[in-house]
Amino acid sequence: MTPPTTDEPELIARAQQGDMQAFEALYHRHKTALYRTALAISGDRFLAEEILQEVFLRAYRHLPQMRTDVSPAPWLYRVMVNLTYDITARRRRKQTMLQKLADWLPAPIKSPEKQVETQELQTMVLKAINRLEIKQRTTLVLFYLQDLSLEEIAEIMNVPVGTVKSRLYYARKKLRNTILADKQLLRVLAYEHS
Repeated sequence: MTPPTTDEPELIARAQQGDMQAFEALYHRHKTALYRTALAISGDRFLAEEILQEVFLRAYRHLPQMRTDVSPAPWLYRVMVNLTYDITARRRRKQTMLQKLADWLPAPIKSPEKQVETQELQTMVLKAINRLEIKQRTTLVLFYLQDLSLEEIAEIMNVPVGTVKSRLYYARKKLRNTILADKQLLRVLAYEHS
């Protein structure tokens, strides 16, 4: 058995030679951050798990071409972001079709209690984030949740650094306006910080 290592280039080289423990070590090193990012962008736990599995399936298939002189993190994030965009767009199209169908059906009558229920702070904030356009949401998540630099985000999203800055600016502005417009969210935030 090969001794464990923390050196990513060595792990990649060993995985390329068929060492599954090395590939598993790479998986464990990156899975949590990738899952959290996919969850924050998609807003769906099951979708985030599906994306995580697909990212590492692609990583395994791409293993022979993977460079051993750099970290695989930017490539893994790029794959994750592209998958999230593709799957989210597909689901949105499907939901639009389902919504058109649902418009033909009578709406159920909701009890007053169900209409008045409030959501937890985390749910409301996620809702506000999910209102952002997906590229702005992704940029915001990579910057704040994953603490990536502007340059790293630009590489992952395959855009200039200026575009990343612009997306961050507009995402923060829209998020601030959404929170200010949501009186219930403002009350909860004020209560939480009092």
